[in-house]
Amino acid sequence: MFTKKRNGVGHYCFAGLSIGAIALSVAGYLGRLNLFLEFASGYKLQFLLMALCSLVYFLLTRKKLWIAINLFCVLLNLAEILPWYFNQPEIANPQQYQPLKVFSYNVLWENKNYAQAIALINREQPDIAIFQEAVPHWNSELIALKSSYPYHLRAKQLEIEVYSKLPLNKPQIKLYGTYRGLVIAEIKVGDRLVKFAATHAYPQLYWGPGGWLIRNQHLKIGIGEYVHNLNQPAIILGDLNVSMWSPFYHEMIERSGLRNARQGLGILPTHSIIAPQFAALSAPIDHCLVSSEIQVKNFKLGPAIGSDHLPIIAELLIPFKQS
Repeated sequence: MFTKKRNGVGHYCFAGLSIGAIALSVAGYLGRLNLFLEFASGYKLQFLLMALCSLVYFLLTRKKLWIAINLFCVLLNLAEILPWYFNQPEIANPQQYQPLKVFSYNVLWENKNYAQAIALINREQPDIAIFQEAVPHWNSELIALKSSYPYHLRAKQLEIEVYSKLPLNKPQIKLYGTYRGLVIAEIKVGDRLVKFAATHAYPQLYWGPGGWLIRNQHLKIGIGEYVHNLNQPAIILGDLNVSMWSPFYHEMIERSGLRNARQGLGILPTHSIIAPQFAALSAPIDHCLVSSEIQVKNFKLGPAIGSDHLPIIAELLIPFKQS
């Protein structure tokens, strides 16, 4: 009797988990309709794990219908996740490229682990480092980077700081909403001029439907349309508050022709309000996007140092001009 009762409780628990996993997995595909549906699109890994747990249980209890439901959910999410672990573009003739290392970190405004962030920069030695949510107490601490990074842009309203070893020419700021947007500059890597944009977009939920619509315009116009109209390579770096599975991300990528530096290296989740160092609790919303002619040598995550985001670090290869 106890075993039968226990199995009944287990059945209902895992049936509920299965229904939640499949419903949320499908919801993400309807992301154009509603900000909450689109928010669900960022958690493919979590829905995969939910379905896998349920699948194991129902395999052990031999419930064919629930096995089929969970197997479908597993395959649905694997179809979205697995391609990020393959098809990393090969680098032919690396001597025809100039290296550029970039770093992005949403520090979380209330975080005070300044020393660890600066130590990470000193260890990684990127050519350009950007910081989002860099409120005044962060500004005063990051000044320590000036000796190694003499070129500096501060967008106070956007709370974005850019530190660079390379000159940041023709700087401009594009606002999307009151507190979000892009800091754009032109950099010269070797003999090649490249547009570089540090960016931070509104989160889907925090500012409500209005903020969600502004975020979508940020992606579509501020990045997609802007890069489409450029006649030079571009690098877009920062917290876009969108995952690779969002329909608005797909629209931005299709229009701009950009590609994600993490392609072939995994989904590499970056954000969690609980513990971003655990992939199972996180979503990939921080990105380095590059034009097709720019090659990616490596893309990785930095350690958790007090923020709800992990830093991202990309090693890029910028082609020399063809003579």
